[in-house]
Amino acid sequence: MVLSSPDDRACCLCVGLIERDGELAALTALATRAHGGEGNLVMITGEAGAGKTALIEEFTRQRPDNDRVLWGVCDPLATPRPLGPLHDVARDLLPRTREALTKAEHAYQMFDAVWDDFSSQPTIFVIDDAHWADQGTIDLLRHLLRRVGRSTTMVIITAREGEFVVDADPVRLLLGDIARTENARSIALSPLSVDGVASMIGDRALDAQQLHRRTSGNPFFVDQMLAHRGVDLPASVRDAVLARTVGLDSSGWEVLNLLACAPGAISETVIAELGVPSSGLQRLGETRLIQRTPRGVSFRHDLCRNAVQTVIPPGAEPALHQRMIAAYDAVGADPAVIVHHARGAGDNTRLRAAAAEAGRVAARSGAHQQSAEFFRMALSAGGSDDSADAELLELLAWECYLIDRLDEAIAAGTRALALRTASHDAAGVSADHHALAVYEWYNANRAAADHHVAQSIAATVGSTQAGPAAVASGHGHAMSAFLAMQAGRVDDARRDLARARELATRLDSPELAARVDIIAGCCDVMDGTPAGRQAVLERLAHAPAHLDEIYSSGYSNLTYLDVEQRRIVEATDLLATGIGMTVERDLPVCRAWQVGSRGRLGLIRGDWVGAKADCAEVLDSGSAPLTKIWPLLVSGLVALRSTGGGADDLGRAWDLVERYGEPLRLMPAASALVERSWLTGVADPRTDTFVRLLVDTDAAGLEWSRGDLAVWLRRAAVGFPADAVAERVAEPYRQQLAGDIAGAAESFDGLGITYEGALASVESGNPDRIARGLAALDRLGAHLVADKLRRDLRATGVAAVPSRRRRASMAHPAGLTPRQAEVLALMCDGLTNAELAQRLFLSEKTVDHHVSAILSRLEVASRREAVRRARALGVVD
Repeated sequence: MVLSSPDDRACCLCVGLIERDGELAALTALATRAHGGEGNLVMITGEAGAGKTALIEEFTRQRPDNDRVLWGVCDPLATPRPLGPLHDVARDLLPRTREALTKAEHAYQMFDAVWDDFSSQPTIFVIDDAHWADQGTIDLLRHLLRRVGRSTTMVIITAREGEFVVDADPVRLLLGDIARTENARSIALSPLSVDGVASMIGDRALDAQQLHRRTSGNPFFVDQMLAHRGVDLPASVRDAVLARTVGLDSSGWEVLNLLACAPGAISETVIAELGVPSSGLQRLGETRLIQRTPRGVSFRHDLCRNAVQTVIPPGAEPALHQRMIAAYDAVGADPAVIVHHARGAGDNTRLRAAAAEAGRVAARSGAHQQSAEFFRMALSAGGSDDSADAELLELLAWECYLIDRLDEAIAAGTRALALRTASHDAAGVSADHHALAVYEWYNANRAAADHHVAQSIAATVGSTQAGPAAVASGHGHAMSAFLAMQAGRVDDARRDLARARELATRLDSPELAARVDIIAGCCDVMDGTPAGRQAVLERLAHAPAHLDEIYSSGYSNLTYLDVEQRRIVEATDLLATGIGMTVERDLPVCRAWQVGSRGRLGLIRGDWVGAKADCAEVLDSGSAPLTKIWPLLVSGLVALRSTGGGADDLGRAWDLVERYGEPLRLMPAASALVERSWLTGVADPRTDTFVRLLVDTDAAGLEWSRGDLAVWLRRAAVGFPADAVAERVAEPYRQQLAGDIAGAAESFDGLGITYEGALASVESGNPDRIARGLAALDRLGAHLVADKLRRDLRATGVAAVPSRRRRASMAHPAGLTPRQAEVLALMCDGLTNAELAQRLFLSEKTVDHHVSAILSRLEVASRREAVRRARALGVVD
């Protein structure tokens, strides 16, 4: 089957590469680096017809034979094929990789298999038209991006400019990753110049400037205009494309119409099944409207397809789509492709079945956005029974939960619940109430979550025999325990857990047992049982490879408690592990929760720049209300302490925590509002509420947040019975409330709690500590706080109050905290840890912690190397 002559192909390549020498050289240089073990990812952007594909074709043509070139394409489906480009190249992958693509239960298993395959030999992986990519393909690319730098693999992506609709578009997010990654690069193709157009015209009697003006220098448009055989130039590219169809017979138009209805290439097996005559293909090949590729027969460019679509006879499309469905049924097809043709044919029965299957495939591929869309299509097609509708609604609700569309998840879950209730399905009713409890809790509707948990348990009362209803009852009791734990009611949680554990054991349900163990361990952490944290870690160590929602919530809750109970080192390490897993396993809700916790940790440690970046990421992503609490508080506090702003963020945070009513969240928000009153001098009308919260709350695990609120109330001169809380706060706050301010400052410093340590140092009355505390606040950027403290010091008669340091001296190039920078400077003077402790009014143990942190930050193994590194960076003399 001949579709184009060699001369035509050479002409296409030549046209596409005019004024592209620099881009071709850049790709060649990157390929050379990849061969040396420095793999990379390249994004090539440009308008439709800019020559992106032609550039890559010429580049790959020049590569040595031992380079494996894999070329996949994203098709313009309304809802894209999950991992479509990867399936395009499957025939060229290793057998075990192909098996993973068809049999793996989770996207990360496919991605790991693909990565192992790519690592087995020098590989160039091309994904064309990524602006049409599904979420799973983008996740695959982000997976490869994190690894490609240590391989011989080169990944090349093309995407059209202007095709990214919103900031949350997956391709736009990928572009952000590329911009932040050292081993990635973007190449933008510019339109041709007038001289470039003149080169394409050659010896034709045409005006280069006029043609450049009509085509804006677009190489494809120029090529189409030049291919027109008339004396005058047509007014549009559409006319230029359609001019090539003059003289086509009915078989040629048959092929064009079928191709126009297809989202991409039609494989040769499908072409044969359609009964398309070879004569039609032969004639079309001569027009250069279509081409033959490894995927089959396709238009040379999507602009050709768009032009042909405009002249399909009215009413002809449904029959064309039915022909395509019949052909695909004979040879097999991706269900997403069947969805496309079923919609075009108006075949709702086929649409429902194909969309439901495509939704399941998309979920398995990690394309949760597309999965939800497919389930919506299946439901909108109608024509099924209540049980099938309930299952589709439940699947849709879960996918919407994963992609942070909680309102839709709740709406779909509520509809499913109504159907399960009507059919008297006790297990289904319980499971749907349980799911709705999860969605409502993430959506900051604690009252609704409590209601659904109670109904989940009530729906299965009397279900003691083994079966779905009894298992659902166990999960209902486990969720009840989880909500009690979040409210600090550990004893209530343990009573529910006892019932859930008994069911898990009797029913031999590993999933329920895992949920019970994780919640029980978190209860132990909250009430200070020493073995609790290790028990959770041991359970998490045995998580399934796919890290489902049960285990990921274990990471989320344990890191949350680590941060709130100021286990700084442990929280840092566990967040690094947990966030990495949520990215790899595509759990965006859990990732947003943990990134927010990392932002809170950054605020505590004094990394306000990193904290603001983490919080902005969550707030800009449209995440669940639960995940926004810390980002709002952190953003508000940084703004408050630096400029006096942040009132809106702090107010929104308080509104959210009130909806939860959980002391674990209420107390930190109350502390932030009291701090604002102290700093601005404006009393908060909710102060009495804050005092009652402090005094009357007996919930476990709140020693740090209770102490923080007590100290801020004291700073703001708000009275409360100190004796009622003195023994229920963490040690540094106990010292502070007892008047041992210097001891509190040292305790904070020893733990790396920068801001609180700086405040206590200023309040200690020791001149050296005052100077260090003010300098630390200046370096943090807490300018409004530092200025207030300077005024207060002068008002109390302190004679020599250090002035604010110049801005240029505040940031530390090595990323050290103010206290770490101070320790490093003295290390350069040759002081031992004992001498450092004496000079800085610290314990030797605290100094040991600082020195270890400095070595880690500078990525060195000894004090001597740290000094050498510091001098090389210019951070010390």
